[in-house]
Amino acid sequence: MSTGTTRRERRDAAPVGCERHMRADAVRNRERILEAATTLMAVHGIDVPIDEIAERAQVGVGTVYRNFPTKRALFEALLLARITPLVSAARTAAAADEPGEAFVGFVRNLCDEFADFKALADAMVASGVDLSAAKNQISGELIEAVAQLLERAQVSGRIRPDVTISDVSAMMAGLSHTDPMLMDPSQRKRCVALVCDSLLVGARSVLPQCALKQSPPDPVRTGPRSC
Repeated sequence: MSTGTTRRERRDAAPVGCERHMRADAVRNRERILEAATTLMAVHGIDVPIDEIAERAQVGVGTVYRNFPTKRALFEALLLARITPLVSAARTAAAADEPGEAFVGFVRNLCDEFADFKALADAMVASGVDLSAAKNQISGELIEAVAQLLERAQVSGRIRPDVTISDVSAMMAGLSHTDPMLMDPSQRKRCVALVCDSLLVGARSVLPQCALKQSPPDPVRTGPRSC
């Protein structure tokens, strides 16, 4: 019985399916490598050996090097993997029915993401690897997406009309560069709420509660009194 295809067509079709399967495996391997590198570097720093990354990702060392020939290539991929989803999230938020609320939600998410990534980013910079080109490219895309979200939020009347994307960028940079050792998550949430209040029209948030840290004793006051 004829199948409607020639022998040559069936022969040529087989490698296509195989190639697609290989591409899917390659994508999964790359994702596993990035996930493993992020986890290990967060614990052990950026000097974690490649063979440990390969072991955690359950791939061969050669697979790691095929995807990322140098540590710089791996660092750039980690940077893109962290920021690219934020660009997509900003574009999605700009299309929301309530862009004002979407803007506030995105800002809060952005602060959390930057805070989590700060330690690894600082380590990358300290290693002497120049990531400025990749950073500038992806940061430009992020700023453009946030600018569109800001514009829609302002048109909706939820965000102050005199706020600029430069204002938002400066605020986000200030919050993201705070040392996590000096600001715990609950304190950061309060600061984010205050920043959002400064952008919103007529807003006054109920600030999240956080435990007040006890100040160290003042040696001047606690020292022996002089007669």
